[in-house]
Amino acid sequence: MKVYKVKVNGKVYEVEVEAVDEVKGGIEAPAQVKKEEVVVSQGSNDILAPIAGKVLSVKVNVGDTVKKGQTVAIIEAMKLENEIQSAFDGKVKQIVVSVGDDVRNKDVLIVLE
Repeated sequence: MKVYKVKVNGKVYEVEVEAVDEVKGGIEAPAQVKKEEVVVSQGSNDILAPIAGKVLSVKVNVGDTVKKGQTVAIIEAMKLENEIQSAFDGKVKQIVVSVGDDVRNKDVLIVLE
């Protein structure tokens, strides 16, 4: 396995590449792939910051209808852009943060009704 850094649309990703036997012709997938989810909720109608960082953009407005899994904001942390998704359906009641705000882990970003 070799590790390479790949730049796509200005974002840098680290990828592992395995050499493939010509006879074999494929790569075996790992038994279990862990996917990190950025959806955050504490059982209320608040969408919380999953990490500390700076708010780069807010993708919704007050009064918008939001679907579960929809990206509602983007937070930059450690030079990576993290899409923050809603954990549930609802209507945007209040936007607590603004572009450029620094947020801490578990800070309320958006309130849904």
